[in-house]
Amino acid sequence: MNPALYAGGRPGPTISDETVDLVRAAMADTTRAITTATGFIGYELEAPAKVIVPVITPLVNMIPRRKGNGIDVVHWKAITSFDTGRSWGTLADGGSPSQVAYSVAAMQNAMQTIAVGNKVSFQAQWRGRSLEADVRARRTAELLYQLKITEERWLLGASEKLMVPPAPVLATAATGGTVAAGTYWVKVTAKNAQGETTGSAAAKIVTTGATSTITVSIMTVPNATQYNVYVGSGTNQPADSAMWLQAGLSGANALQPNVGANVTLQDGLTILPSGEVQPAYFNAPTITAPPATSGTALSTVAANTAKTFVDGSNNSLMWDGIISQALLNATTANGATLGAQVSQPAAATGVLALSDIDNLLAAMYLQAAGDPDYIIMNPLDNVKLTNLVVGAGQLRYVVQSTGGDQGDLTAQYRVTRYLNKTTGKEMPIILDRYCPQGTMVFLPMSIPFPVAEQNAAVEVETNQEYWGVDFAITDSNFSFADYVDESLKVYFLGGLGVLRGIYPSF
Repeated sequence: MNPALYAGGRPGPTISDETVDLVRAAMADTTRAITTATGFIGYELEAPAKVIVPVITPLVNMIPRRKGNGIDVVHWKAITSFDTGRSWGTLADGGSPSQVAYSVAAMQNAMQTIAVGNKVSFQAQWRGRSLEADVRARRTAELLYQLKITEERWLLGASEKLMVPPAPVLATAATGGTVAAGTYWVKVTAKNAQGETTGSAAAKIVTTGATSTITVSIMTVPNATQYNVYVGSGTNQPADSAMWLQAGLSGANALQPNVGANVTLQDGLTILPSGEVQPAYFNAPTITAPPATSGTALSTVAANTAKTFVDGSNNSLMWDGIISQALLNATTANGATLGAQVSQPAAATGVLALSDIDNLLAAMYLQAAGDPDYIIMNPLDNVKLTNLVVGAGQLRYVVQSTGGDQGDLTAQYRVTRYLNKTTGKEMPIILDRYCPQGTMVFLPMSIPFPVAEQNAAVEVETNQEYWGVDFAITDSNFSFADYVDESLKVYFLGGLGVLRGIYPSF
């Protein structure tokens, strides 16, 4: 990795002109069809046209890659504990040293092909020379940009099955419904056409009076289309067999907002249909009537059946990315374990506090010597983090009084680095528009324990690196596609952290 690419936490150039030239020479020749009606054909414009493609792919650029052995599933071992007995190593005269006990997790991830295609009509090629010279070559080179953008989305948000949602955020009102006074527990599952996930962690709400309501704010996960809400009651958290599906909040009533329509994300900011960001949460219909106490229990969802993308034979077409691998291998108990640290804001409202970040980082180091190198987050979450830091007064003011700078002021602030109070390391914040809103990823790039054969904490293994193909000419079109066949491997789970379920208003 070239650290210069990330000075100030901002990614530098990603694909050089030389790369474009190499792609053009190698292949000689998003899905979009370019015709004389929609393509780049000759007008009285600057030639060649400056085609702008927003390639911001920091993770694709920084994660090491290596050639694989040409298999369909990659397997590796990740050590999840060093000496679970925490031996002091005492030794009696003539005795035998105590044995160090290790635990490992057998990890695996499928190899999957990521591909994007394009086509140019004969007419667009013939008539576009005055604007772009060789239209086919330009579209082919741009296709590599699009493939890297798609790959970036995979590295963060891909999952073989839908990720289990974070615990929902609950609120109550004393009037407006008929929910009786009591203590209620709510879990949420995510759904798609293939199935349903297991339940989230439970959220708790206490209602008063006999006319209460309960509002459920559901935290979204990538590729889900709807959610089910299960409610139980009692002073202590009920078993899944006593948490019941709320029909009035499920099915069509709990459809996730579609990014194909205008979506309000936070503070009135609206993303248009072409936007890449899905909302971090949405409010399901408010529970106004007494929650169901019979019907379908959460215990009937014995396993996650919600594959994300499948072929005609129901084979999965996606592997597990960084966030998914953290969730599947999270630390679940105290002790010398090296699983990933996954947490939500401590506040029941889902509001982020700086202590949530500090506590996660402390747990990572004390439990597994995890000391992340970068924090990955959505730009919208960075705005909120900046406001939180400014509001807490955690700023350092530097007054410049030299030359022309004396009378100059720059409005606003932005947090570009975060100091790990536990270790003293400054972590650059990398803004990634493909990171799910409401989620922060704490990414390691090295392993703190010397391993001669493996130094990278995260790695992409490829069967086939970027590969371009020209197809046979059909229907008066030149068709072509770019491919990469790869998988993601996380070797140091203890250095990986995910803080998610962040309610955007803080």
